[in-house]
Amino acid sequence: MACDSAFDRPPLHGRLQDAWARPLFSPRVVTAEAVPALVDAQLHPDELAAVERAVPKRRAEFGTARLCARRALSSLGFEPAALLPHEGREPRWPPGAVGSITHTAGYCGVAVARSELVQSVGLDVEQDRQLDPALVESVCTPSEWRALAVRGRPHQDAIVYFSAKEAFYKCQFPLTRVFLGFHDVELTVDFESGTFRARVLLPLPRRPSGLEAARGRFLRRHALVLCGFELGAAGVLSPRTGP
Repeated sequence: MACDSAFDRPPLHGRLQDAWARPLFSPRVVTAEAVPALVDAQLHPDELAAVERAVPKRRAEFGTARLCARRALSSLGFEPAALLPHEGREPRWPPGAVGSITHTAGYCGVAVARSELVQSVGLDVEQDRQLDPALVESVCTPSEWRALAVRGRPHQDAIVYFSAKEAFYKCQFPLTRVFLGFHDVELTVDFESGTFRARVLLPLPRRPSGLEAARGRFLRRHALVLCGFELGAAGVLSPRTGP
């Protein structure tokens, strides 16, 4: 699909000063981050059409994510292209690429990789906040709740489970096309190392290679929780998992 010269303009105003999501992934994954802003003039016409009825906040998140994604993809050698959403709103990545997009107030992040090295990747960001008891119950399995209770601050730490499950879901869905609820996945979280493992509790029609052996990572910084989950391609060594 042809692209106009807007793709060649400087990327963004309000770019973040450091790569907050970078430590969540192996060197095979490229991240890009920015403060959401209205960047309609830098979008492809088809991208603008996808959000033409959206409120400014949604357009800012959508547009900033596309610019971040193009910046990250260009570093992997991909040509600029429109990134349109599937029916489920996840982006259609160019052939040979995998990726994930996330955003919250004041932050937009993207993680991308080449598909010959990485099967899939999931990135999620949330405001680091205390969850109310009803939400904790809907997010955490009984086993996860017991693990949280041992730490002594379950409602403050449950946000890590929420975000980690979102990152895992984003990673597995392009491979399985299975919609998972929070209680369909059970996590083992190591708060000391900032890592987690995920186990799917229901049968999958296709279980991607290495899915339950992979280890996700999380960070709590700048009043945010950032979680990443990366699944290497078959025959590719797993990413580092230490602190």
